[in-house]
Amino acid sequence: MAEPERRDLQIRRADDSLLTVEIYDRKVGSPDQALMVLQGSACNTTQSLAWFDQVLREASTRWVVVVAKDASSDAGVCGPGYEAHATEEARWFDHLSAARRLKQELKLRDHGAFQLLAVSAGGLTACAMAGASEDVSALALLSTGGGLTFRDELEILTKGDPKFAEQRLRIQSDPRLGKTWMGQTNPEIWWWSVLGKRCLPLLDGYRGAVLVVHGVKDTSTPIESARTLVRGLEARGVEVSDIELPTEHDLGTKDLPPEENGLGRALAWLKGELNREAENPLLSAEPTPAFDP
Repeated sequence: MAEPERRDLQIRRADDSLLTVEIYDRKVGSPDQALMVLQGSACNTTQSLAWFDQVLREASTRWVVVVAKDASSDAGVCGPGYEAHATEEARWFDHLSAARRLKQELKLRDHGAFQLLAVSAGGLTACAMAGASEDVSALALLSTGGGLTFRDELEILTKGDPKFAEQRLRIQSDPRLGKTWMGQTNPEIWWWSVLGKRCLPLLDGYRGAVLVVHGVKDTSTPIESARTLVRGLEARGVEVSDIELPTEHDLGTKDLPPEENGLGRALAWLKGELNREAENPLLSAEPTPAFDP
């Protein structure tokens, strides 16, 4: 495969800041759909993500797109200005705005134009986008949890440590600008915006396919959260597949062959969804209106 060509799309926000959307043209693959990649809570540039090259190699769509984080860096540290657009709701709006513009710029299909590949905390944004739009045909969630709130996940990971719980309660009620929590990449204002949220209710009404991939040794997002998400989606009648791997949070991307790690398994699943849709045009048809006035 030839080296993908990159160009950036700039979208102006209400405060006159610019949202950057990275567009990678692979020259091969389905031309009327795009794979949107949503990274986790770190402020890494796309080029500093070691696993992103695998996405570009193995994606099935011609287009791979990324909504860049403001003030990102190769070191993954959030720079000045990040906090202004760091809350989850702001990120959700950015992605929905980007999807609308990308459909126009790339001449994507009217319905089901995007496959979503979300990693870690990016899953919350992906679930919000899938639940709020008819533009998502398939959703792959890697190490995202999503069945429990961030608050409950932290309770499991810290085993109810009272000092940790006290700090968490303070951030829930009084997030401080310019301060981080649990590492330089996690501003308090971001934690304030996610602690009470989970994926499951955001996916009410979503009728596309979902894949959940999680490591049983994950110490960043407990596997109980992923299992709860799978059970909840099954109860709603959503078509959901799940893969559990004997790995940590990185799903083996550092030490397993590409076809065996969680990312490779997810990309293969997305390719299967794309092929299945091509074989059955009804899957990509416009949704039937709920009523005829």
